[in-house]
Amino acid sequence: MICFIPRTESMKCLTLFSVCLLGSALLNAAEQQLINTQEITTPFLKPADALIGISLRDGFKVQLSTAEPAVQQPIAMTWDSRGRLWVAECYTYVESKVNFYTRLKDRILIFEDTDNDGVFDKRKVFWDQASQLAGIEVGFGGVWAAYASNVLFIPERNGGDVPDTAPEVLLDGFENDKVRHNIVNGLKWGPDGWLYGRHGIFASSDVGTPGTPKEKCTCINCSIFRYHPVTRRFDVVCHGTTNSWGHDWDKHGQLFFINSVIEHLWHAVPGARYRPSH
Repeated sequence: MICFIPRTESMKCLTLFSVCLLGSALLNAAEQQLINTQEITTPFLKPADALIGISLRDGFKVQLSTAEPAVQQPIAMTWDSRGRLWVAECYTYVESKVNFYTRLKDRILIFEDTDNDGVFDKRKVFWDQASQLAGIEVGFGGVWAAYASNVLFIPERNGGDVPDTAPEVLLDGFENDKVRHNIVNGLKWGPDGWLYGRHGIFASSDVGTPGTPKEKCTCINCSIFRYHPVTRRFDVVCHGTTNSWGHDWDKHGQLFFINSVIEHLWHAVPGARYRPSH
């Protein structure tokens, strides 16, 4: 993990992203063995050396917060109210011929910087029974996860960093076979208190609460959706575009998202239907 820090507030992390080296030699014997899908012809950079190639705007510096083997295959992350980082590791997504390798399990980790030096010195595995994990968020007494064909809620209300009970399926019906790497992903709280997520192209999903008849489900393809944590209402914000894998709000509360194969941003206008781009 690499943490960008403004020089005027040396311990406040503004933006964070992951560099995953995928070097099997670095893996701890107790960890899952990653699947090697291609021959290594170029040596991987060491984590510290990778920092050299990062370009920064004036007023920022970068430091290494954690690296393999402490974190592997990171696909999503979020912060909790205690300033801890929660990371979703996706081991199950491999190469196109295999799609998802379900013999492995995806995980949710918690990282903490106890001495405020910008380096995570405490790590805990919160949950290690996921599959096709592609989104994570924390709040309302638990952890929310985009997991295979579902959106789950994992209760954790006593502060012990251990699931209180088995996960609860809040939404199901998300296509997780034909859609491949465009599966339900990217959970994130919006400024309106709703939980937002994304759905890519190649297949459609009939989404609803468990047990909802198909004719009463909401059919979605490329879209940005949202879910209310209290009323449990599911809405589609906008339809269209292609493979959305990132979204955020500006200071005015306007939502923007990216499509991984298109260079520009999209403005998510509620109710809009954008032309598919693939």
